[in-house]
Amino acid sequence: MSTTPARQAAHLHVHSEYSLLDGHCKIDALAARAAELGMPALGLTDHGVMNGSVELFKACREQGIKPIMGLEAYLVDDVESIRQKTRWERNHLTLLAANETGFRNLVKLSTAGFLEGFARGKANVDPGILERYSEGVIALTGCLASRLCRRLVEDRPGDARAHVDDLIGIYGDENVYFELQVNGIAEQDKANEGIARIARELGKPLVGTADVHYLRREDYHNHAALLCVQTKSTLKEPKLSFDTNEF
Repeated sequence: MSTTPARQAAHLHVHSEYSLLDGHCKIDALAARAAELGMPALGLTDHGVMNGSVELFKACREQGIKPIMGLEAYLVDDVESIRQKTRWERNHLTLLAANETGFRNLVKLSTAGFLEGFARGKANVDPGILERYSEGVIALTGCLASRLCRRLVEDRPGDARAHVDDLIGIYGDENVYFELQVNGIAEQDKANEGIARIARELGKPLVGTADVHYLRREDYHNHAALLCVQTKSTLKEPKLSFDTNEF
C-alpha cells in the first residue's frame, strides 16, 4: 500500500455575498461545501473588502477547516490621477494574508482603497498603496481581468513581464504566485499559455484557482440574475454575463 498522502485542493479565489451583486455565495454555505469536499482550507477574496473575514473565521472553525483571509484589489496606476479622468484602466489582483500581519495590512489596504482611491463606485489602490501594506501578504497574479492576463491577451508580453517585475518588487521574490484558471473562455486559455511561460522562465510556482462566484454549477442562472440587478438590465438583454458556468 502506498504511504503517499492524497493530494488536497483548497479554493483560494472566492467571492461571497460581500462582493455586492456579484458574489452569490453565503459564507457558511461555502465553508460547509468545502468541508463536504474534504478541502482543508477555504479562502475569501471579495472585491475590495474584508467584510466577511469574521464570518469566514467562525464558519471555518465550525467546519474544522482553515480560513484564508484575502481580497481582490482594484489596481490602478495612480489613485490621485484618476480623479481627474472619466476613463482609466482598472485591473483585479488577488491578495492573501500569510499571517496576522498580512491580515492587518489587508484591512488597512481595503480602508485606503475607500479613503484614498474611491472612484466610480470602487475602492481603487495603486502600486504605492500596495507597497505600503505589503508585509505578510501573498499576491496571486489574478483572473482574466488582471493586468497580467490583459497584457497577455493583448499580445504585449514585454508589458506583462514588467507587471510581474513590479509585483515581485512589491511583495518579494517568494510571495508572488502565477494564477491559472480553466473556465472554458478562449482568452483565458491564451493568457494561461503566457502565464505558464513566464513562470517557467522565472522558476516561479503556479497556482490553480476557480474564481468562485456561486456554490454549485446549477446556481449559474441565479448568479446571472444577480448580475442583471447590478447592471439594471434583464436576463433577456443582460449588460453583463459570465460566458460559461465554470465559476
